[in-house]
Amino acid sequence: MKVQPRLLISIIFPLVLFILSLLMYVGYSEYKSNQKTAISQATSNVRIAREYLEHHFVSAESHLYLLEQLWEEKNSISGVMEAAQTIVSEKSKYLEVGLFAYGNYYGTGGFYKAAAFENIANRPWYEHAFPGQTYITPIYLSGSTGKWTVALVSVLEPLQQQEVRIILEINVTSLYENLSLLKTLDNGYIYAVEKETGNIVMHPDPSRIGTPSVSVSSDLLVQIENGESTGIIASYEYNDEMKFSVYDAYSLYDWVVLSGAAKSEIIMHTFSISAVTLSLLVFILIIGLSLYIIHRVHIYGRQLSEVESIHELNIALKQMVEGVIGCQSIHLYMRNVYSGDFESAQCKHCISEKELIGNLTTQLGRLAKLSAKQPDMVSAFIAPGKRCIRIPLTKNKQLIGLLYIASPSLGLSFFINMLRTYAQSALGHVMLVLRIQQTDAMTGLRSKNYLQAQIEKQVKASASYYVAMIDIDDFKVINDTRGHLFGDKVINEVADCLRRESDRHAVVARYGGEEYAILLPARDMVEAKERLENIREKVSEMQIEFSGKRCSVQVSIGLADVIDGMEQSIARADKALYQAKENGKNQVAIYCLNSMLQTA
Repeated sequence: MKVQPRLLISIIFPLVLFILSLLMYVGYSEYKSNQKTAISQATSNVRIAREYLEHHFVSAESHLYLLEQLWEEKNSISGVMEAAQTIVSEKSKYLEVGLFAYGNYYGTGGFYKAAAFENIANRPWYEHAFPGQTYITPIYLSGSTGKWTVALVSVLEPLQQQEVRIILEINVTSLYENLSLLKTLDNGYIYAVEKETGNIVMHPDPSRIGTPSVSVSSDLLVQIENGESTGIIASYEYNDEMKFSVYDAYSLYDWVVLSGAAKSEIIMHTFSISAVTLSLLVFILIIGLSLYIIHRVHIYGRQLSEVESIHELNIALKQMVEGVIGCQSIHLYMRNVYSGDFESAQCKHCISEKELIGNLTTQLGRLAKLSAKQPDMVSAFIAPGKRCIRIPLTKNKQLIGLLYIASPSLGLSFFINMLRTYAQSALGHVMLVLRIQQTDAMTGLRSKNYLQAQIEKQVKASASYYVAMIDIDDFKVINDTRGHLFGDKVINEVADCLRRESDRHAVVARYGGEEYAILLPARDMVEAKERLENIREKVSEMQIEFSGKRCSVQVSIGLADVIDGMEQSIARADKALYQAKENGKNQVAIYCLNSMLQTA
């Protein structure tokens, strides 16, 4: 039977139309999916950025409050400026602290302007306010430092019928550095706009700071003023590109925080998927498989973009790898930002960066398919005798993690690279969240919650670990006689000493107030006590100076082994600390089951 050419021709056009319609439908679905993923990622980035900024503004208010108290106690210009100079020297995010009093302006770095009251209304940090009020200024270019800043200003009670104000200038560029790590898609970024003026206060392009925002229009500012504090700017044009942004205007500092990306990124990603689909249309069986895999990857990718803890990340990664390429197991190692080691998310396995790089035979920046006969150091430990794929996870060209896939069912680089893109974006996001959550804002030590979690981890691992509770002796006397600013200096100096003298595998945390805690590994109680004695002696040797005052401090230490629950371990160390205090202070006491031992 012969098939007439006209019949073939009549079939071709409907077939082409069907294929094009199918491609348009698939492309539209992929576009909506990618758009949803981008909006979800941008929303998460905005929330993290807002929490980060609020954390730093609360810290700035605390420093301003301490300067207020110092002024109200003594009305001493030199005392306030000495304390202010210490704050500016230790905190890079502060540009300058100024004091307007007796009609003159005194600034850190020796700046002084007499009769400043004559044109005070023209100062960028000046607003009409009543005593007791604290306000944040619009962004301005500091005349003394030449940098963009916003100022936190406290209005105090007038003296000699003249105003008194303390001005704390915050370096917005320094404040933005960590936020620059938050990305929406590949090239999106975080930025912030003042609600009052509509001017940009934070942006990756320094030339945009202080200029009117393109995305935040006057109409949107009116909507925000009427209560629409969160939402999506669906479309606007910037640098000849159409973009979108997610915004959140609910803040302590009257800024609108935004995160967005170019719509072309979503379109280009959609087009790349569609192009792959078009080539696979020739092979009908492969079409269904490819669409299914891509669909599953995006589902897993959306889940990865929303995780905020290592446990959630590990579960989402395992689901994604098993669903996309199949495997026997996965092993995620992430860099500890404090020690530099790479720690396993699944078990207590830790590898130093020096050991890791020294034992790998291939470049870390590339995917590696490791055979059973030629494994690297890590794969030989986690999956002996099995094939592995090693996927390096990077952020700004820095290695932040390693993902090992044991006995993969598929080894196609295309799908592995898609997995890698989602995984390293999610890991970078989680590491930023953890760093904010696990760090004490004042001292830079680990937080109390992080310490407790690590104690629980060592209890389950049955390792030889010990916990020490450390308290500064007679700290109340220091506060009462030398002031709270001196007390804060003591807390920070002791924290630095504990961090400096402790083993890098120890967890050094601020437990609260003037109390610290250390979780340290040791062969036995004797070795642990020797290390703590050394720390105690180092603290005793310190001479702390601040604002012309000087003193030495001592600490009492309670030591206990970690053998059961977290609460029990800390309670035993607390009892030993109490015993050290009772026996004369400045000593290490060891908790024992039937008695309490200590030595001076």
